[in-house]
Amino acid sequence: MKPLSLKEITDVLGIKDFVGDNVIITNVANDIKNISENSVTFHLNKDVAINVKAFNQYKHCYLVTDQPPLKAENIKRSHVIMVNNVGSAYREFIKYYRSLFKIPAIAVTGTCGKTSTKEMISQILQKQYRVVSTFQSKNALRHYHKYLMQLDDTYQYAVFETALTHPGHIIAGCEFVKPQIGIITKIGIDHLNHCRNLNLYTKTKGEMLTALGDTGTLIINNDCENINKIDLSYFSGKIITFGIDNSSDYQAKNIKYYTRGMRFTLVCAAVEYRVHVPAFGRHNVYNALAALAAIHQLGLSPEWAIETLKDYQPIPAHTELLAGLNNSILIDDTWSSNPTSLDAALEVLSKLGKNKRKIVVIGRISYLGKRTDFYYRKVAAALAASGVDYLFTKGKSAAKIGVYAAANGISKEKIVFCNNNKELKEKIMSMLNDNTIVLFKVSMLDKSFKSVIQELQK
Repeated sequence: MKPLSLKEITDVLGIKDFVGDNVIITNVANDIKNISENSVTFHLNKDVAINVKAFNQYKHCYLVTDQPPLKAENIKRSHVIMVNNVGSAYREFIKYYRSLFKIPAIAVTGTCGKTSTKEMISQILQKQYRVVSTFQSKNALRHYHKYLMQLDDTYQYAVFETALTHPGHIIAGCEFVKPQIGIITKIGIDHLNHCRNLNLYTKTKGEMLTALGDTGTLIINNDCENINKIDLSYFSGKIITFGIDNSSDYQAKNIKYYTRGMRFTLVCAAVEYRVHVPAFGRHNVYNALAALAAIHQLGLSPEWAIETLKDYQPIPAHTELLAGLNNSILIDDTWSSNPTSLDAALEVLSKLGKNKRKIVVIGRISYLGKRTDFYYRKVAAALAASGVDYLFTKGKSAAKIGVYAAANGISKEKIVFCNNNKELKEKIMSMLNDNTIVLFKVSMLDKSFKSVIQELQK
């Protein structure tokens, strides 16, 4: 954090003549459990009580609240900053703190690809610049404060992955980030438990247009049917497209699988570039296109970005290839589980598993709300169409996918229903050999499942 005087902070909050104005603050927190010396803490979660003993032990520790402390708490009046609304006061401070840094910021959203795209951009920039970015997929609103407080005058870029569980989340996240560039990677099926249907979910992703304002740059997947449903006439900024099938500003052709990932030709402004991205799947070509477009829009050299992309380190559990027991191949794609990401993973399984026995292990797919059964049927149809040889289901919910897969033509003898991790591991272990490739598509919410993959590794 950039050190601020207490007076600077109280001025932002509209507090005049506060005692201790000459104190330098080196930590601003939004959680009462994170108090420290030379700190200001906004007491946002009022269900959490103040640890008065800990609070009073610090000489310069200040509390921003709209609830007067009780007399019995014995908190020094000079350490309490009273405001009319602590939530509004916090937002005013965040707005002010972000305004102190005139650095380009990029916000990335999408049903799939946002973490990988964010990582590609961050890792490219970090080769030469100081960058603050979302850690892995920790994109919930509660994490934004920590990222923003990392900023000081030494940082040159910011790259954030924007969360979405409810309508309004992208706008709320971008209030922290204040992006000049926004990316929508792909809109598919997810979070229908709160967005109710695909149309509302698509509109919610479209909040990126609002977040960018009139002068931002929007980078979108021109091949995505759902993105193309958004009425872009409401956006006054610059629109940049990337794609494979449809003519785009950044377009890929000659896409090929290689030993260490994907190779393709990038066509931009009639210039062709050879690109290698060390990650598998057509979906990672889209991610690379979005990342390279963003880097170029920052005014940086595409040749430098392409060369740097060769060193990209994918996030674990994103169609990650692992050496399995008995020289089998495992694909760990358990970071997220939704119908859209499954389609991408099945493409990788098909390409890498050519002439091999292909097995899919699938678990519960979350966040589908009342549409769960409808999309389970679609998932089952996709599994059958992909040519999978064996299907293992884990748990009661995923068993429905197995039933629907049988109805779509997968032989019942090749569908294995497992109740728990132990049962699944025992049944699949005997099938692992050098002619077998296994795709694991189990939600990250099933935290116990990671041990299964570890035990099946070579």
